Amino acid sequence: MRGSYVIGRIKGIDIEINVSWLLIFALMTVMLATGYFPQSYPDWGPALWWLLGALAALLLFGSVLLHELSHSLVSISLGLPVKRITLFIFGGVAQIEGEPDEPLKELKIALAGPAMSIVLGLVFLLLAGILAAAGTPEYVSVLLGYLGTINLMLAIFNLVPAFPLDGGRVLRSILWYFKGDMQGATRIAASAGAAFGYSLIFLGIFLLLGGNLVNGIWMAFIGWFIAQAAQSSYQQMMLTDIFTKIPVREFMTTQVVVVDYFISVQDLVDNYIYKHKYAFFPVRQQNEITGIVSLNNVRNVAQADWSQTTVGRIATPLQENLVVSADETVAAVMNQLFANGVGRVLVMQGPQLLGLVSRTDVLNYMRIHGQLNKAG
Repeated sequence: MRGSYVIGRIKGIDIEINVSWLLIFALMTVMLATGYFPQSYPDWGPALWWLLGALAALLLFGSVLLHELSHSLVSISLGLPVKRITLFIFGGVAQIEGEPDEPLKELKIALAGPAMSIVLGLVFLLLAGILAAAGTPEYVSVLLGYLGTINLMLAIFNLVPAFPLDGGRVLRSILWYFKGDMQGATRIAASAGAAFGYSLIFLGIFLLLGGNLVNGIWMAFIGWFIAQAAQSSYQQMMLTDIFTKIPVREFMTTQVVVVDYFISVQDLVDNYIYKHKYAFFPVRQQNEITGIVSLNNVRNVAQADWSQTTVGRIATPLQENLVVSADETVAAVMNQLFANGVGRVLVMQGPQLLGLVSRTDVLNYMRIHGQLNKAG
């Protein structure tokens, strides 16, 4: 995440703090030190209010870190590596590399975080009760009790069945198990996430109209984040699906115009480039594809020499980065498309030309696929 800095490493996982975390840390400290503690415990005084406000904010984000670390450790144990955990304005996020390949793994990973929050909540509340009974200063048990309550509220909020919240992932795993369709399950869970996000936005607007400025803005902000995250998470999953599962044969162009190596460059320009409006053609020699010719090749020849120069003399010989098989996925060909200098690859089976794929083909397929499978 941009603007994030690594502060440590746990079990091979980088722990990052985003600069936006500083904003929410300061905001929470101010709200607790000027609102909650003075109103509930006016006799403590400003110094203690500010100290407890900062401690509460710091320990709360420590709890969020443990929440995300629980997700991460379960994920790693199930064979899904985790690169980093980032603490930012909305809490924390674990960057899990890849999606679970079965619903039970998804369920275990999703439940790990709320389970940790529930454990932390109960432990903090239990400690608060024990220390209060032991006669420790009131502010100690109050701080622990506050953290216990917030952790339980965090667990409840995260279990709302709205993707990408943990509850939304639980919902997706259940739907995936019974429907056998991860895409369909993700679409339903993401739609629930978007609906929940917009509901929070409307609630935030209602609070604003009622004069509750801070809570209204914060509620609307969280709602907007959840709605956007739900939609982008689904779109990201669809792109991953395209890149890793859909073979090239699904969207390659099969009607390919081929030119013979012996025709002149003038013939190529007049009867192929202008006629078909293409900038790229496979070159054939004795029924075998031996190379490609493009506008770039033509530009390297003086126009006065076009009629005396054959396509075979200017063609780029067939190279590995210009050829893919029909069974390869988008992920396998994207590097070639963007790095071979022509933005196109030939789809071949041995010496046989099956089709052609361009960057435009990939982008159009992704656009159409996304519109047909849009969440919401």
